[in-house]
Amino acid sequence: MQSLLKGFFSRQNKVLNKIILPFFLVIIITGSLSIYIMTGLVSLNLEDRVNEKLHNDVRLLQEMVTDIEKSLTFYAQFIADTEKLASHATEARDSRLILIYLLEFLKENRVSSNISGVDEVSKQSGLGRLASMGIRMTGLTVHKNKAETTLALSAVAPIEDHFGSRSVVTVSREIDPVFLNELQKKIGSHRLQIYYKGRLIVSSEVHKSCDIELGRFVTPQLLSKVLNREDPFLSHFQCGDHNVKMILSPLVVNFKKEILVAVFESTNDMVLAKRKVIINSCAIVVAMMLVVVPIFILIISRTVGPIRMLSQASKRIAEGDLDQYVQVRTRDEVGELSESFNKMVSDLKKSRDSVEHLNQTLEARVAERGAQLAETQAQLIQSTKLATVGEFASGIAHELSNPLAGIYAFIQIFSSTVKSRSLGELSEKERQDFQNNLVYVEREIKRCKSIIGNLLTFARVSDKQFVPTDINKILEEILSFTKANLKKGGILVDRHFAENLPLIDSDPNELRQVFINLLINARKAMHDGGELKIMTDYSAVEETVIIEFADTGVGIEKNICNKIFDPFFTTRKTGEGTGLGLSISYSIIQNHAGKILVSSEVDVGSTFTVVLPVFRKTG
Repeated sequence: MQSLLKGFFSRQNKVLNKIILPFFLVIIITGSLSIYIMTGLVSLNLEDRVNEKLHNDVRLLQEMVTDIEKSLTFYAQFIADTEKLASHATEARDSRLILIYLLEFLKENRVSSNISGVDEVSKQSGLGRLASMGIRMTGLTVHKNKAETTLALSAVAPIEDHFGSRSVVTVSREIDPVFLNELQKKIGSHRLQIYYKGRLIVSSEVHKSCDIELGRFVTPQLLSKVLNREDPFLSHFQCGDHNVKMILSPLVVNFKKEILVAVFESTNDMVLAKRKVIINSCAIVVAMMLVVVPIFILIISRTVGPIRMLSQASKRIAEGDLDQYVQVRTRDEVGELSESFNKMVSDLKKSRDSVEHLNQTLEARVAERGAQLAETQAQLIQSTKLATVGEFASGIAHELSNPLAGIYAFIQIFSSTVKSRSLGELSEKERQDFQNNLVYVEREIKRCKSIIGNLLTFARVSDKQFVPTDINKILEEILSFTKANLKKGGILVDRHFAENLPLIDSDPNELRQVFINLLINARKAMHDGGELKIMTDYSAVEETVIIEFADTGVGIEKNICNKIFDPFFTTRKTGEGTGLGLSISYSIIQNHAGKILVSSEVDVGSTFTVVLPVFRKTG
C-alpha cells in the first residue's frame, strides 16, 4: 500500500494527480460542509429549544406569581373573617384556635402576617391605606433601609368588628434568595434574578464574576427599555464555567409591570452536542475516505496507465527520438488515441526528413535576403539624407557666399595695395585696418568651415554608435547651416533651450536626421512664412529630455494624424515627397527608446514632440 501511494503521488503521475487531488478536495469540502451544516442544524435546534424553555420559564413564573397573589389574598381575607368571628363571644374560642393553626402554617411557608390598627395604617401608604378604606388589594411592597432594599408580594384585607372600628390584615411573602430558589427548582432553571427600578434587588445565588459580566450590558437604560416593551430581551454570555443564555422580562403584579425577572439557562449541553456532532462527522468522513479512496486510486490507475505511456513516449519524441511505438492494449478511446499517436509519429518522421532538407537550402536564402535588406535600408536612409541636403542646398550656398564675398573683396584690396607699394610704406591706420580685416577673414573662414563640417557630418555614411549627447549642441549645429534657408522662406526661429540639460545616450547623426526632417516639414507647412518655436526641457519625474518643434503652418487634419508616420504616406503632390521622412524619424526615435508625438490644428499649426530618456552611467 505504501509503495502504491508513493508511486501514485510521484511527479510522473500528473494526470492521475489532477484527478485524485480534486477528488480528495471534494471529499474534504463535502465532509466539512456536512459537519458545518449538521453542527448548524443541531445548534439551531438546541438554540430553539433553549429559547422555548426560557419563554416557558417566564410564563410559568408569571403563573406562579399570580397564584401566590391569589393565595395571599385568600389568607388575608380568611384571617380578616376569622378575626371578625373571634369578636363574637360564642365563636371566639374556635376562631382563635383556627387562626393560630393558620398562622403557624403561614410561618412554616415563610409567609408573614400582621394586623394593624387604623392609627398605624394611616401612617402607611399604598396597600395599607386602601385596606383602611375597606378595599381588599394585592400588590408589591417595598421596604428600604440603609443597607438594602427588599421586595415582597403582599395582600391586605379590612377587618370591621361589631363596634364599627376597622383594622387591616397584611399578608406578605418576601422576595428573597430562598423564595427565588424555590421558584428556580420548580421551573428547572440555572439562576434567577429580580430587578426593580434599574437595580438588582435579589439573586437566587451569588456569583461575583458573573454579576460583573452582567453589569456591563444590563444597564438601567436597558432595564427601562425592556420594562416598557412587549418582547423580552435575550442574550448570551459566559458565566464562570458555564455558557449561559438569559431572558429578561417584566413580571405583572396586580396588573402592573414594576419588576423584571432574569432567567438563566446553561447552554453547555449545546456545546457538548456540537462537539459530539463534529467528532462523529469527522469519524464518518475519515472512514469513508479509508474505504473509497483506495478503490478509486486502483480504478483510476488502470485507466491512466496507457495515458502515462503516451506521455513518456511524447517526451522522448520532444527530445528528438522519433523511433517510438505505443502498444495498443484496449479498443476504447485510449486505444484509438494510441493508434492515432503511432500514425502521427510515422508521419512526423517523414516530415522531419523533408524539413531538414528544406532548411539546408532555406538558411542560405534567408542570409542572402537579410544582407540585401540591410543594404537597401542603408541606401534608403542615405538617400533621405542627401535629399535633405538638397532641400537646404540654396540656403547653404547663400550662407557661404556672404563670407566668401567679403573675403574676396579684402584679398583684392590687399593685393592692389601690395602691388602699388611695399608693406613698410603703409601708415599705422592702414596697418590696423588690415589687421582687423584679417581677424574678420579668419572668423568667416572658421564659420564656413563649421557649416561645411556640419553638413559633411550629416551627409556621410557612418556606422551607428551610441554616445552621451548634448541635444542643445546638435540643434545649434543644425540651425547653423539651415537658418539661412529658413530665413529665405520668411520663417522666424524662436529658440528656448533649457540650461544644464542632461545628456542622452544616442547616435548623434541619426538625431540630426530626425531634427532636420522636422525642420523641413515645418518650413514646407509655412508657405508664406511664419514662426517656428524650438524648445528643449527636462522632466525630472520621468527622467526624459523633451524637444518640441511648433510651427504656425497649415496644420494636419485629425483623420490623418495617425497615418503620418506610416511608410510612403504623404500629403504632398506627386514627385514632391517620398513619404519616408517621418516614418524613418519614427523608427530612429523608437530605436533610441523614445517616442515622437504630434498635435495639430488646421490653419493654426502643428507641434512635434520628441521624448528621449536621459543617459545613465553603468558600472
